[in-house]
Amino acid sequence: MKVLQVTGAMNRGGAEVMLMDIYRNISKDFHFDFLVNYKLKEGIVKGDFDNEIETLGGEVFHIATQWDLGFLKYIIEFKKAIQKVKPDIVHIHMNAKSGIIALAAKKAGIQNIIVHSHADLKFRGGLISKLVSHLELLVQKIIISKYATHFWGCSIEASESLFYKKLLTPEKSFIIKNAVDVEVYQAVLNKDVDELRESYEINEQTIVFGNVGRVVRHKNVDFIIDVLNEFQKEQIDFVFVFAGRDEQPNYLKEIFDKAKQYDLLDKIIHLGVRDDIPVVMNSFDVFIGPALQEGFGLVAVEAQAAGVPCVLYNGFPKSVDMGFGLVKFLNNFELSNWVLTIKDVPKKNFNFKDIKAGITSRGFDSKSNTKRIENLYKLMSQ
Repeated sequence: MKVLQVTGAMNRGGAEVMLMDIYRNISKDFHFDFLVNYKLKEGIVKGDFDNEIETLGGEVFHIATQWDLGFLKYIIEFKKAIQKVKPDIVHIHMNAKSGIIALAAKKAGIQNIIVHSHADLKFRGGLISKLVSHLELLVQKIIISKYATHFWGCSIEASESLFYKKLLTPEKSFIIKNAVDVEVYQAVLNKDVDELRESYEINEQTIVFGNVGRVVRHKNVDFIIDVLNEFQKEQIDFVFVFAGRDEQPNYLKEIFDKAKQYDLLDKIIHLGVRDDIPVVMNSFDVFIGPALQEGFGLVAVEAQAAGVPCVLYNGFPKSVDMGFGLVKFLNNFELSNWVLTIKDVPKKNFNFKDIKAGITSRGFDSKSNTKRIENLYKLMSQ
């Protein structure tokens, strides 16, 4: 069975990580290809996962966004992609951009069209920007309701933010939680973690504070630098390691400028894009997540899969807490509260059997999710 996954750039993000975990684990009865929507002004840029997709047997196709091409030309170009791939199912992962894509898939003759909501949609920016985004969402919801055939969401809230409630029937609507491959995080060898730490001259006694995610302003990484300055005043031996694509170069510069101002440059390590995130995550002693807003925040589940305690701002939904006592939430940015909470987190939890069982029972293990998705794909094609 051929499934065309319609996405943005296949870089490391919550939905993309989940999709790749499914691809790695799905039965050979299923073939995935990817249609990546890109902005004309940025051009076609190779995604973090493109090479692996091709290694797994899939192809990566590209199409300029509906806003760049205009709706009519987008539909024409989409039809061309469908003619190349000839999929049985089109699975759309574009949140508030999904309606026009569902319409294009229907016009191309596709009978099974899944729109998959990966976040409880909330919009950032000023009043005008929010009004425009809400108007766009309203239009896209109307189009989705007419042209999509199945409505999936990572949570009830995510589904209700993109789909009208009348569409959320047991036959057509399913909650597929954003999940991680727990075993990958638990199979990391100590020697690989030791080698990573040694490569950056991190002593065994040094506390490693960490973060993983796109380097963009709403992730609020610069606030972590303020927190680190408080630890420096107490002469605590630490480093801060963060990994992720630099999507706003000016913001990354601001982070390092602030670190320089506090005389912290020798304690800040930016790893950039990595393909060994499970090793990176296992090197952390504490994951610090002050993001102002997270669609879901899968990275916090990844941290818990590795037994790493997390201190998070309320921009993360409460549902990321897997119930192991590893997660602390804060609802403000008072530095003293963050310092005290970080100091008070439990030590890393290496009871991996219980962690795997807990994550799986909550529906966040990708291997279990993959089996369910296989069954849903099969039901759709009958």
